[in-house]
Amino acid sequence: MRKKTLGKKKTVLIIDDHPLFREGIKSLFARQSLFNLIGEAKNGKEGIKKAIDLKPDIVVMDLSLPDQNGMEVTRKILDILPKTHIMILSMHSKVDYIIDAFRAGAKGYVIKESAAERLIECLKSVSKGEYFLDPFLSHMVAKNLMESDVKTSR
Repeated sequence: MRKKTLGKKKTVLIIDDHPLFREGIKSLFARQSLFNLIGEAKNGKEGIKKAIDLKPDIVVMDLSLPDQNGMEVTRKILDILPKTHIMILSMHSKVDYIIDAFRAGAKGYVIKESAAERLIECLKSVSKGEYFLDPFLSHMVAKNLMESDVKTSR
């Protein structure tokens, strides 16, 4: 028999340097019932401190922060809080960024051009410990992998 889990909301911290973007995410969180936004940070240093203080289940991380890049912040948070899941929400759609983000320990990657539902879909997957890649990006990543396999097999 499967154990039923009670509806405890997963806690989320946002690390993004754009106030308008953070406000938009806060508005999205106010309209749903699965996740509880417990904090926000405008740079990497503040994000690491808030992650340590708040111990969120999930961190929504921008890659382009003013003081350090999101990859570094991801690694630092996971070194301290290995059970925290990190998803990247970025304007960058280059395959190198995506691969580096997953290698840094991120569980999900969504581009900022995506619909709000995509962010929630990613959060649901990441909260279960699953990996999530924005479907818009999956074709590019697969193509890149196939091209690199062809180059290495020659």
